[in-house]
Amino acid sequence: MTKGKIYFVRHGQTYANIDKVWHGQTDTELSPDGYEQTRKLGAYFSNYIHPDVIYSSPLQRARITAEAIATSFGLTVTHDPRLMELDLGDWEGVTFESLRQEDNNAMAELVNNPDYCSPNGESQNVVKLRMVEAIDDITAKHQNENIIIVSHGVAISIAIAHYLDNDTTQWPKYSKSNTAFSELCLSTKQLLRFNETHHLEP
Repeated sequence: MTKGKIYFVRHGQTYANIDKVWHGQTDTELSPDGYEQTRKLGAYFSNYIHPDVIYSSPLQRARITAEAIATSFGLTVTHDPRLMELDLGDWEGVTFESLRQEDNNAMAELVNNPDYCSPNGESQNVVKLRMVEAIDDITAKHQNENIIIVSHGVAISIAIAHYLDNDTTQWPKYSKSNTAFSELCLSTKQLLRFNETHHLEP
């Protein structure tokens, strides 16, 4: 098997995902379906690749997802806070719909302006800087090894948009399902696989 692959995995489903609530760095729990998704992911991951190292955001939804994979391979998860989700500040715990009704322009700015941040939150550029720093550090430390990085929907999308488009505002087109994985070749700037969820099929 060719070495040197990097896989990004989004965490399992949370109650916030179900309720359509902003939970960036809120340490929200996995739902029962989320736990089942992580179980299936861990059991099936050997069909994708044999990882050498696994890194994860320390938030429990990512950590538990990473541990499900790590257990299958006898690996230990390394936690890196730079891999956490976009911090939404005062918008944490607010529903998508209520925020859209209250200030739809702010929602548009959050997507289209890389320097815009919610009150007391982070901008795309801030997330990009810490995500890219973490990814570059990890890949430099583990050259020619298969790497899994378990993180969050927006954070992963911002990183991919940076590497592929050099434009973080393109992040919405890289949205992905819970426990989906994507394979990125950093040297050629190619997305080799995207939003893979074979493990969730019957």
